[in-house]
Amino acid sequence: METPDTEDEPRPKMPPAPKVDNGYNIGLTRKILIGIFILGFWGFFYWFKGS
Repeated sequence: METPDTEDEPRPKMPPAPKVDNGYNIGLTRKILIGIFILGFWGFFYWFKGS
C-alpha cells in the first residue's frame, strides 16, 4: 500500500528542462530587411529573364 504525500505542496517528480537557446536572435526589422532584399533579388532576375 502506498503512503500518501504528507507535504502541503508536493514537489514535481522531475525538475523542469533547462532553457536552451538554439540559433540566433534576429530582430523583426532585420527580418523585414532580409525579406525585402530576397524579394528584390528575385524580382530583378525575374524581370530581366525574358530579355
